Amino acid sequence: MITALFYLILGIMVFNFSFSIIFERLNYNNKPDVLPDLISDVYDIENYRKQQHYEKEKTHLSIIESFISSILIIIFFALSGFGLLQELVSGISQNQILQTLIFFGTLGVVSLILSLPFSYYDKFVVEEKYGFNKSTRKLFILDTLKGLILSAVLGGIILGIITWLYLLNPNIFWITALVIMLTFSLIMNALYSTIILPLFNRKTPLPEGTLKNKVVQFANSLGFSINNIYVIDGSKRSTKANAFFTGFGKKKRIFLYDTLTSNLSDDEIVAVLAHELGHYKKHHIWINLTTGLIQTALFLFFFGLISQSVILTKVMGGTGDTSVFYLNALCFVLLVDPIQTLLGLIMNVLSRKMEYSADKFAAIHGVGLNLMNALKKISSLNYSNLTPHPLYVLINYSHPTLYKRLLSIKSWIDTNGGSTSIK
Repeated sequence: MITALFYLILGIMVFNFSFSIIFERLNYNNKPDVLPDLISDVYDIENYRKQQHYEKEKTHLSIIESFISSILIIIFFALSGFGLLQELVSGISQNQILQTLIFFGTLGVVSLILSLPFSYYDKFVVEEKYGFNKSTRKLFILDTLKGLILSAVLGGIILGIITWLYLLNPNIFWITALVIMLTFSLIMNALYSTIILPLFNRKTPLPEGTLKNKVVQFANSLGFSINNIYVIDGSKRSTKANAFFTGFGKKKRIFLYDTLTSNLSDDEIVAVLAHELGHYKKHHIWINLTTGLIQTALFLFFFGLISQSVILTKVMGGTGDTSVFYLNALCFVLLVDPIQTLLGLIMNVLSRKMEYSADKFAAIHGVGLNLMNALKKISSLNYSNLTPHPLYVLINYSHPTLYKRLLSIKSWIDTNGGSTSIK
């Protein structure tokens, strides 16, 4: 049984590595001779050439990073490295909560160290080469340190509580852990914009003027009271543009990157916000939260059934005759990886449907054409891949391709009529 599970996990690792490499190549090689008319004007000839080179360099870097990290993990697992780490950790402390924190903390730091050279090269070589990077090396170091401290504090707290709950009563562990994770998710969603975001970006209220008047007017026309619209200084790191919605009730916030406000017209920005309001009005935030909760509950339940298995501990290289919580947790994650991939595929399908729904919401309220123009500009600014392979989209994309989105919006406008005016 132990040997069978060992080779099963090894097979899963090798398959995932091979699978990701094949699909990266498949996606990159999907280059049609002629772009559809609907997206043929996103890039001029020169920028389209640059985008193709950019895509090539990003793909190659991703493949190299995946290759190195996968090989190292496979070797570490095959040589019972996790079991050796467990022995080292147990020699430091007999407290199982502290052992869990040291074990996963060590893996997290090693993972960060391995990924740092690739992150640095991506930002200061690839992104710099194509004019995207605006970050400094000092800012890069500060962001890395802040992210590390934040992960250690928040991750340590939630992991410590979950481990304590398991040790308290393994039989009902999955229920108590689920309650803690749900509470944590709600708190983080509510407080993200006031606690986490300011650690990395400066946010300023959208100044009075034509844009704010149009945004407020549009929101009021939908019966949506919005007083918290902020611009964040995304330009200090990149020229890429984005916008997002976060929070619930009185804590709801809309954030616009300054790169968005400086490159899109007022009406196009309102159209982007209409899309974000569509997510809110269609309750997509709660749908995502609920589906994520169900998925988490299922994984916690099934892990609870086998969490005390000595077999799983031995598969990971443990040498004792008792189960080790953190080794079993890691073994379970590795075993269910194919199921997580399948569920991720389903979640991506759901996410793409919600994106279509939010686009339709914007079109229904008269800003469909402006949204189409905005999506084209954002894709151009971000050097987005206009022709990803359909299978790659199916597995990896949470958003529909630009072409599919524009086709959907245009189809609705052609069928129902549309306007570029802001109501």
